[in-house]
Order: sequence, then structure tokens, then C-alpha cells
Amino acid sequence: MITNSILVIFGLLLLLYCADRMIIFADTIAKEFSLSPILIGLTIVAFGTSAPELVITVVASLKDIPATDAIIGNVIGSNVANLILILGVSALFFNIDLGQIKNATNAFLFFITFYFAFIFFIGTSFGFIFSVGFFIFLIGFIYYLKNYQSEITDEDENNEEGFQRSIYIKLMLTFIGIFIGGKLFLNNSLDLFKYLGLQETVIGVSVLAIGTSLPELATVILAYIKKKGAIGIGNVIGSNIMNILFVFFPGLLIIQSRGLTFNIPENSILHIYALMLSTITIIILSLFKIKIGKVVALIFTGSYATYIWYIV
Repeated sequence: MITNSILVIFGLLLLLYCADRMIIFADTIAKEFSLSPILIGLTIVAFGTSAPELVITVVASLKDIPATDAIIGNVIGSNVANLILILGVSALFFNIDLGQIKNATNAFLFFITFYFAFIFFIGTSFGFIFSVGFFIFLIGFIYYLKNYQSEITDEDENNEEGFQRSIYIKLMLTFIGIFIGGKLFLNNSLDLFKYLGLQETVIGVSVLAIGTSLPELATVILAYIKKKGAIGIGNVIGSNIMNILFVFFPGLLIIQSRGLTFNIPENSILHIYALMLSTITIIILSLFKIKIGKVVALIFTGSYATYIWYIV
């Protein structure tokens, strides 16, 4: 118990430290190549902060009996936490401007999330035909990112002098740190909370989801402190898309390639409703360019606390 607790804390600290370094390195690369901060958040930063979820999914998929409940719970829980908890807590300190998100990005978030959620209402498992759908969304999203129009203004295009190629190595090291921190946090959290008698799905949507969403929280807050709020916003939206296409989908393929069935947990519908509601809320706020202030932040954090209290 004591060892597990220490390793859980160490894993989280490693995640936070690497998230701090990652935002600095990603911003440096964005300036060097005159890339949109939102695009950097949607891609490089989102991939890095989704690394813990990917670790959890791969490890759970390779178990003798795949921990599909934990995979589902972690992906859904992380996405709900990103939209409601992370943005809510961040908005207690800063006004979060969702109007920076492009309509096309909102469209991808909506259709990918609701395709994922739709499957829970029509079947008891993820069949091969559903994998084809995820693959089509994956190709479409990659094409969208490839043709993403930069929103950089002239004053943002001042490349830093003395740009060092070693920045890529440092960025990769932060990804590795997030990977290791995520693995430590996963293994020891599962042992610790199974000992306390919690179900895997509950662990996934609460403990693991909050823990693996800490990099997103650190990224958003640090991005606003460094006057790079667009990177933080892009990171949250990008992470939710990444969690389905680049985290859940690979886990699904691993399980299917082993000739096993990826069953849908019976107690997952409540969590799917939470995911759908939180996604629609953020998209509406974005479309109407409504900033998340302290009042909305309190509603968000209170709603999330109520949700966690209810399922635990």
C-alpha cells in the first residue's frame, strides 16, 4: 500500500514536470516554423499529453484477458475530465476563450465523439465494421491537419534566433517521461484502488482519468501564464480527438488482431451520456464565442464533482 502510494505520487509528479517542459519546447518549434498555436496544441502537445492514456490502453490491451473496462473508462473519463474539469479549473484563474477553435475542428470533435458514443447504443461489442469507421475518421483528421491554415499574424512570426535542433531530442524526452509517469501511475493506481474494492470502470472514469488528464491541466494553465492560451485550448480539444483515434482505436486493433472480442461494459451508458453532454456544451460555447469565466467554471467543477461522487 505505502509503496503503491509513493509510486502513484512520483508518477504524477513526473507527468507534471514533463508537461511543463513540453509546452516550452512545443512553443519554440511553433515559432521556428511559424505554425499556428492552435495547430501545435491539436498535434504535438495533444499527442504528448495523450501519451499516458495510450500507455494505459496498450498495457490493458496486451493483458491475457484484456482490461476492456479500464480502456473504455479511461478514454471516456479522460475526455469528460478534459472538457469539464480541466477547462473548469483553468477558468477559475483565467478566462478561457473557446472562440479560437475553428468550426471545422468543432465538427471533427462532434462527429468523432458521437460516432464513438453511437456504438454503445446499437451493440454489445466493437466489431470490425466499426474499426473501418474509425480508420476513415483517422485519415480525414490527418488530411485536415495537413491542410490546416495558419492563423499566425506578422508579429507572431519572429523566429527565435539560435534555434537548436536538439529541441526535438528534448521534446522526445518529455514524451518518454510522460510515458513512464503514466505507466507508473497506471499500474500502482490499479493495484491500490482494486485493493480498496473499486470496479475497473469506476477506476477508469475517475482515478485514472483525472490522473492522466493532469498533463492537460498543467498545459492549459502554463500556456495561459506564458501568454500562449491557444496552445492550451488546442491541446484540450486535440487530446479528446486523439484519445479516440490515436488511443482507443489502436487498443481496439490490438485486441481484434489477437482474435478477441472488445466487449462494451454494461455500466458504461451513464458515462457516455456525460461525454455527449460535455462535448455538446463545449462546442456550443465555442460556436457562440462565449468565454468560460468564473461562474461557468464553478458550474463545470461542481458538475464534475457531482458526477464523480455519484459513480463512486
